[in-house]
Order: sequence, then structure tokens, then C-alpha cells
Amino acid sequence: MSTDAAPVKLKRTLFREYDLRGRVPEYFDDAADELSDAGMHALGRAFGTLAAQRGLDKVVVGHDLRTYSERLRDHFVAGLVDSGMHVYDIGYALSPTLYFATLHLDCPAGVMITASHNPQGWSGLKMSLNYVQTMLKPDIEALREICDTGAFASGEGSAEKVDIREAYIKDMVDRVNISRPLKIVLDPGNGTAAMFCVETFERAGVEVIPLFCDPDPTFPNHFPNPSEMSAREAIRAKVKETGADLGFSFDGDGDRLGVQDKHGNDVNADLLLMLLARPVLERHPGAPIVFDVKCSQALVEDIEAHGGKPVMWKTGHSWIKAKIKETGAPIGGERSGHLFIKDGFHGYDDGLFAGLRMAEYLASQEKDLTTLLAEAPQYVTSPEIHIDCADEVKYEVMERVLAQMKDEFGDRVNDTNGARVTFDDGWGLVRPSSNLPELVLVFEGKTQEQMERIKTLFRERLAAYPEIGSVWHNE
Repeated sequence: MSTDAAPVKLKRTLFREYDLRGRVPEYFDDAADELSDAGMHALGRAFGTLAAQRGLDKVVVGHDLRTYSERLRDHFVAGLVDSGMHVYDIGYALSPTLYFATLHLDCPAGVMITASHNPQGWSGLKMSLNYVQTMLKPDIEALREICDTGAFASGEGSAEKVDIREAYIKDMVDRVNISRPLKIVLDPGNGTAAMFCVETFERAGVEVIPLFCDPDPTFPNHFPNPSEMSAREAIRAKVKETGADLGFSFDGDGDRLGVQDKHGNDVNADLLLMLLARPVLERHPGAPIVFDVKCSQALVEDIEAHGGKPVMWKTGHSWIKAKIKETGAPIGGERSGHLFIKDGFHGYDDGLFAGLRMAEYLASQEKDLTTLLAEAPQYVTSPEIHIDCADEVKYEVMERVLAQMKDEFGDRVNDTNGARVTFDDGWGLVRPSSNLPELVLVFEGKTQEQMERIKTLFRERLAAYPEIGSVWHNE
């Protein structure tokens, strides 16, 4: 292995806990050291170098439909080829399509170029050197070190176009049996999932009511992010207008699912995991179920009631997948909409397949989703709230907040990921976002008043930090 390139110094905040997220120069004048042409070429060459160090010589690459994603793909692939890699270019794809392609093509190394739910002008890389197990901090730091030192591999690689769409859709459809007719509104928000979702659900036997299913990278109706309550307004109305059984919405790269019941009510993904875990625990008695720190206490109680072992872990698709692998859990999930199904599937987070499994489960039940949830443990939970805090300081600020919380609340504080403080009547969480310059908050109480009390307690304490914004978004 030889080197023939100078070091490429990229912005430190580009390299995050379990993927890369940064800005493109088309939208930001000060983003030259992030996802520029030269930056993407260097990252492609660095990833190829890292893959070669693991004895790999092929990489699968896919990208979302953002207007700049093809440019990013071209320069990243050129870097891979210059490092000696052979590239399978699958073109427009969802993150789960990329994960499936690594298995289908028997190619452990894969990279998805996507902004996911980040705002316009952002993009990033979700990377794997071991099929569906996406990279964590040590490998991401190794990638940065290669760029910093210029220790790039050199070679004469190649690239070819590969169409994975049919195999991807067929694999999902063949794994479910929706036993009675269901009418479901699908809203991909004009994002990349619009290229896949209608055909997938129709082939599974669902009557589809499409909403914003024309791919459009300008996102003219709403941004594709099921965690944003405003993004669900149209699907709430459409479900009630059409008398649909369910509403499903998907994020920009299709690895998250949002759900409305037949009345248009929002259903958080932790409660979907609660229901999907029930039949899984019948097949795997006593199994661990993995979920992130933002999830409801209702999930914990229901897992225990059905004989499972609740395992709370860090937020982040790579963290949850790693914990599922470590514990052997047959299913796991995050409140944000990532659902990882290993029981009868591949174990990665796929919003479309999670929706198919949800439809399959409800078709097998005599009761509707609203009734099933009404019979589960009841809590009042806030939306996922965001407050501004710069990438450069958010982790240091979080350490100070955590220390303060521990001083005040002692062993009530769970520091698995940020600070989750449990009280007799509920809990509150503050943690640093892995993807954006902000902190994330969630609150839950046995009643609305109890939840609001905990929220006020957090608001008063966070107000003492000048680095943290005063506006609570999505509240």
C-alpha cells in the first residue's frame, strides 16, 4: 500500500459518534472544509483505505435524492476507485436498501450518502465495514486520521452500476402475510422513500392512499421527518378524511417510521416497538428487547409484563444495532422511529419493513391500534424537543449539565446517554444530538400536570447555561 496525496484537513464536527454529517458549499459559504468536491474525494479514498486494511476490495455505494447527492456520489466514488476499490453503485437508494445490498451482493463494505432528516444544505455518510453493522467512533476516528495524515491507499479500482430495487422490494414483501384488507395512507414527504413505498405496500396487498409520493428534492409540502409534529399535519387529516386504518410516514432516507392511528392520532415508535415485541416474545420467551433512552416507561413495563428483558441503551442507529448484536435481542428500536427487526428479518432499521410488520400484526388482531394502546400502560409524553447548542461546545456543556443533575438528584440520574432523571411520577431527559448543533429533550409523566412539572424543572436548570438557546423547538 502506497500513498501519493497530501493530508486533507476536514472540519472536526464532520466526524460524529456513528456517522458523518456536514454541510455542502452550495448552501454555506464557510463549508469548504466539509462536504466539498475535494472533501468527498478524500473521504472516499480514506474509506477505501480503511476497507483495504480490513482485507476488503469492494464497496457498495448509494445516495438519496437531494439535488447535490449525485455530485457527492461522483467524487466519493472517484476517491474509492483511486484507493483501489471496486464500487457497486446502486444509485438512488434508502439507507436500508444500502444495508440490504451489502448482504445481497455479499459485500461487507457499504456507504450511504444521505442527509437523512438534516435540513437542506446538509448531507453525510452512513458507513459499514461489516454488512449491516454501521461504524462507530473508533473507525470514524481512524477515517479522520487517514485524512489528517494523507495516508491514503493508491490503486486502480473500478465502478459499475447495479440495480438492486426489485430484489430489495421482493425480499420485504415475501416476509410478511397481511391477512385481511387494510387501507393505509403513505407519506414519504416527497423524499427518497417516495421511490419505493407505494409499490412495496401495494405488492404486500395493502390498499394505498398516496400522499406526497412524487419524489421532489425541494420538499414542497413538508420536510420528511416523522419526529417533527408539524410534518404530520397533512397525514393526520388524510387518515381521517379517507377512513384509513393507519397512516405511515417515512423520513428522508427511509430508515424511520411515523404512525397515525385511524383517528389521525400520532403514535410514537416506542409504543409500536411495544406492540411488535409481543409476538416476538411469544416466539423468543425471556428475550432482551433493546431501546434507547428516549423511550417511554410504558415500553419497559410492557416488555416485563410479556416476559421480556428491557435493555435501555444509547440513542443512535449504530449504537442500537451494536447492542442488539451484543445481547442477541430479536428486536429493538428508538423513539425517533428506527425499528430494528432481527426476528424474521436482517436486523437493520427499515421504515418500510417496520410498517409492513405493523400492518401484519394489526391485521392479525381483532382490536384496532387505538384500542390496543389504550389497554397498555398509560403515560403522557412530550414531543421530542430541540434547543440550539453549537456542535463545538454541546458535549462539554452536556458534561456540566450531567454533573449538576447528579449533584442534585443523585442515583435518580441515568447517564447512559445524557441525563435521564427519574421521579416518582415520571422522568425527563436531556442529551446532545449526534447529528445537529442542538440538545434533545423528552419528558414523561403519569399525567399532563406531572409531565409539565418535570419539564419546568429542566427548563429552569438549563436556563443557567448561556451556551444553550432559550427557544424550545417542536414543543
